[in-house]
Amino acid sequence: MQRAERLLKLEFDINYINVVSRRNPNEHAVIRLIISPLATPQEIRNFKESDLEKKGKDFKIRLNSGSRIRISPVDEKTYKILRKVSVKNKDERIFENLDFDKIVEKYSPKETKYNASKLRKAVIEILEDCLFFGNENYVNFLILGKKFNQVRNFLQDFHPLYSGIWDLEDDEVARDFIHSYISLTGISDAKMIANEIGESEERITNLLK
Repeated sequence: MQRAERLLKLEFDINYINVVSRRNPNEHAVIRLIISPLATPQEIRNFKESDLEKKGKDFKIRLNSGSRIRISPVDEKTYKILRKVSVKNKDERIFENLDFDKIVEKYSPKETKYNASKLRKAVIEILEDCLFFGNENYVNFLILGKKFNQVRNFLQDFHPLYSGIWDLEDDEVARDFIHSYISLTGISDAKMIANEIGESEERITNLLK
């Protein structure tokens, strides 16, 4: 498989996992924590609602691995989803009893099984492909929790969750995803697609016209 083809497949797989996990709010929140700020399993396990912060137009998350704390940008939609699924006690670890590998595998495409680490590495790979020769490694800064403003700007330009490229509320984005879904899965029945990705059959039918 050529590199360009591989990257397109990775991007589809990541978005597929993101889209189909919407059926379960807590599991979807876990998926987005991996995809948006590249959270590790330990960082997800330690997450509390009090780790979220909105400052001006910036959405921030405090990620604690146990040995290190980093402050990372997080996209607005993921921020809102995390707020929504969080319990009333802001200091309760809401994901600590979940099996993140099983969650990611559950929503993986049939032909390619992912776990939390593999999904995170896939996101890193597509982001690193956006780095220009000679530029600073913003992906590494994201992982290390450094240079917040520069990392935020990079993510807004190149990360699909931040830029809105994966926002299925937009009909054109949803249509492109569905056609890619049909091409890669062979499933073209509107009802089956609707059940799989958590959309109404009516909307899928209209998008396929």
